[in-house]
Amino acid sequence: MDVSTALPWRRLGLLTAGLGLTIGGIVLGLAVLFTLMAVLIFGLGLELSSQSLLILNLIAVQGVGFPVAGYAYLRYRGRRVREFVPTTVPSLGQIGVIVAGWIGALVLVSIAGVIIQITGTTAAENQAGQVVTENPEFVPYLLPFVFLLNGPGEEFLFRGVIQGRFREEFGPAAAIVLATLMFAPIHVVSFVGATPQAALVTISILTVPSLIFGAVYEITDNFTVPALVHGLYNATLFGGIYLSSLVGTAGW
Repeated sequence: MDVSTALPWRRLGLLTAGLGLTIGGIVLGLAVLFTLMAVLIFGLGLELSSQSLLILNLIAVQGVGFPVAGYAYLRYRGRRVREFVPTTVPSLGQIGVIVAGWIGALVLVSIAGVIIQITGTTAAENQAGQVVTENPEFVPYLLPFVFLLNGPGEEFLFRGVIQGRFREEFGPAAAIVLATLMFAPIHVVSFVGATPQAALVTISILTVPSLIFGAVYEITDNFTVPALVHGLYNATLFGGIYLSSLVGTAGW
């Protein structure tokens, strides 16, 4: 088989591997989640609140499922973690990229939200968002998990491993887009009572911050940058709900 014939099959195989890694990370995370729930509920007789389930989900999926799936793939391929996930303390310039990426993601998503309101379309509600909205006092306890597990766990797999492999085959720009196509749709498992149209709207919105996470990673070649941008982005969304509840309580 000549090179011109082998190339499309190799690329298809790489895309399939990326999809398999995405599904594998979810499946592994859910297996860990159900195991933890079984131990706590049936083994220890505990009653789990929605807040506890959210923390367990972060631990199982973002803390275990995604990183372990990515690490196992790199080991299987004989590649080093530092080769795909270079991690250093951000320089002054990279701190500027973090701030720009964080604010840029929030602004663009806010614009998308305005467009949704104007067009009268409906977005799907996220399980985490629902829990936080119903229990805003929980936000200060949630934020450390957002920075320690949510951002790093997802970025390790989708930016470090998947985008890194796609970059080798397709180049940086295509890698950002392809990794986003793996990243955004997986959030459908966290949607609450969503119609197909609402799910599609929310997935479309999620591509915006994902593209920014991928771009800042390519700009800096430092895993710490997208992990922090991701963490700051999610923390700001949750923090906004918390501050709104304080304003409402104060009667302002």
